Amino acid sequence: MKEEVARVSLYSNALMVVTSIHHVYGAVIYNTPWRLHVLMLSIPVIVFTAVGNNFLTKGEVVWKNLLLLLYWSIILLFSVILIGGYEGVYNHALKNIFYFFGASETILARMFPPSMYVMPNDFLFELTGVMQAVIFVPLLVQMSKLSTKLKGTILALLG
Repeated sequence: MKEEVARVSLYSNALMVVTSIHHVYGAVIYNTPWRLHVLMLSIPVIVFTAVGNNFLTKGEVVWKNLLLLLYWSIILLFSVILIGGYEGVYNHALKNIFYFFGASETILARMFPPSMYVMPNDFLFELTGVMQAVIFVPLLVQMSKLSTKLKGTILALLG
């Protein structure tokens, strides 16, 4: 299980670093300081994941099952669902697919309202946004492997 934890940590932290860069860059180029809010999520997740990884891969830990459940839950909620799935896949990969394959302005405006979204106009911003979806794929694979190994532990703690 240590190998799965190490890989999940690697991909989760890579995703959070790319997300941080993406949002800082977007805040600057679009003059939208509200984009910096993601740092209040990404930085604590990076720190928690690094510390959790260290404890979970380097020997015995008191309350190991509880730490595993907390570690798994934080990465699932923040890295997999919110950042990888919503931010990376929906906000960027899907937006770029629709945009570059010629979806109508009506569809684009309905799915990606101009008050919240900017249509592709900056290569680095879009690249870092889509990279979130790219990193999401191996993270999802590794989380699936970890979840399979943790199934009994998670059920025991929840039930």
